[in-house]
Amino acid sequence: MIEEPRGLTLEPDRCSRHSVGIHASPAEVYRALTDPHELSHWFVSEASIDLRPGGAYRWVFGEGTGRAGPDALVASGEFVTVVPQEYLRLGTRVEETDTTLEFRLDAWRDGTILTVSHSGFPGEEAWDDAFRTVDQGWQSEVQVLKLYLESARGMINRSHFHEARLPGGAEANFERFTTSAGLSSWIADRALAEASLGGELRLEREGRPPVRGRFVVWDPDRFLVLTWLEERPSVVRLWLEESEDGSSSELSLEHRLFAPDAASIVPFDWDAALERLKAQR
Repeated sequence: MIEEPRGLTLEPDRCSRHSVGIHASPAEVYRALTDPHELSHWFVSEASIDLRPGGAYRWVFGEGTGRAGPDALVASGEFVTVVPQEYLRLGTRVEETDTTLEFRLDAWRDGTILTVSHSGFPGEEAWDDAFRTVDQGWQSEVQVLKLYLESARGMINRSHFHEARLPGGAEANFERFTTSAGLSSWIADRALAEASLGGELRLEREGRPPVRGRFVVWDPDRFLVLTWLEERPSVVRLWLEESEDGSSSELSLEHRLFAPDAASIVPFDWDAALERLKAQR
């Protein structure tokens, strides 16, 4: 059983909380969260874990490869509570502030409901950007874990990053990524899209197998996450930031691809596609 803290507790100013249903057992999800080898397949470049209350953990995030470089981001802290296959509570520092990270696993039908909560963020405006980054990160990483356990288990992943300045405001560009007409105008010969959270996606390109996908995170005009369910699945994350005068938008895009080995990873031709998108007025 999970022991809840006793006595007076104060709610943190802000908490990022996201849940996802995964077709995998609690034991499999727990292992993906705590085994360094598993973590390196879907979440980090390297991990060291001392899985016990008071034990330390260290996550190293490489930039688009499976190997951390000199500019790698490192997150570390210690485990506070460990209930195998049910619950983890970790302490971690974000910008020199102590925060609490929790993973709750609940058995559900033929799988698990995973809930991730990251709390302890100050409510001041100065923390808006940091909190939004953390919130978007967990919102999308739970979807990456779902894809990994359901469709890419045992595979490795590599991320490819792209940036572009697009003509038009964020609303117009968001529609170019989420509507049938918008997608057909630059990335596919024919696209079918259910423009909503959970909506399905199909991209048809001449001479290539169609891409099936789904919109799994939907934050209009700012943030979007899609899963592509090809023979080798992948995750597309994109951020939009509108210019002050509304005439253009800065796009940041990450495409995280899964494959049996590094030699099997075939990047999507985003450069050519984004050039077509940039040419639109």
